[in-house]
Amino acid sequence: MQMELVVNLVICVLILGMTYALSSEGAWGAILMFFNVMFAGLIAFNFYEPLAQLLAANASAMAGWADMICLLFLFLITMVILRVITDMIAPRMVRLPTPVYHLGRLLFGFATSAMTVGIMLCVLYTAPVHRRVFNAIDFETKPPFGQGLDRLWLAFVQFTTENAYSAYDEDGEIAMFDPRGAWLIDHQNARPYHRTSYEDTVPEPETPATAPVPAAAAAPKGQ
Repeated sequence: MQMELVVNLVICVLILGMTYALSSEGAWGAILMFFNVMFAGLIAFNFYEPLAQLLAANASAMAGWADMICLLFLFLITMVILRVITDMIAPRMVRLPTPVYHLGRLLFGFATSAMTVGIMLCVLYTAPVHRRVFNAIDFETKPPFGQGLDRLWLAFVQFTTENAYSAYDEDGEIAMFDPRGAWLIDHQNARPYHRTSYEDTVPEPETPATAPVPAAAAAPKGQ
């Protein structure tokens, strides 16, 4: 419980620190970064799985880290590209009324920070580590302090892909991200250390090694 509190506090400090850094770029800069992070995250979560499968097939030593490496690589490289493009298209700050300027930079700075933290929490879920990341974060934690930034991001990705795609896959499900809503559970149960998981908490019925011999069959004939 103490470790969970520390992790939640660290997450909140990171959000506040990034909000301060982003708000210093002004309302226009914070707005551009918001959309850069959003589109970078959507691209990463839509394309990391086939890239991870390719990496795992060609480098077996990296199979356990393939999801995390590909997801983080796609997110970072896409965000850098989008940042460069937006800086080239809009190199100067747009002048806004003072109330709009201050409200916009704080609002979009905080929203961008919260979204970035939600994405990074999901990236940590793909790492082959302890089932409770940092011995504090699991499927039921909803960091920080029950707000569930990771769930909010995954729900947003699911919503956008559901409305963007109209085709169905070979299983008859719509071609969308995480159609069963089990991404967090699946990745938690895939982590190799500490075998207790969300699905493993249900006890299985015990089966004896050998079936007992019925009394009628065990008794000698004629008795």
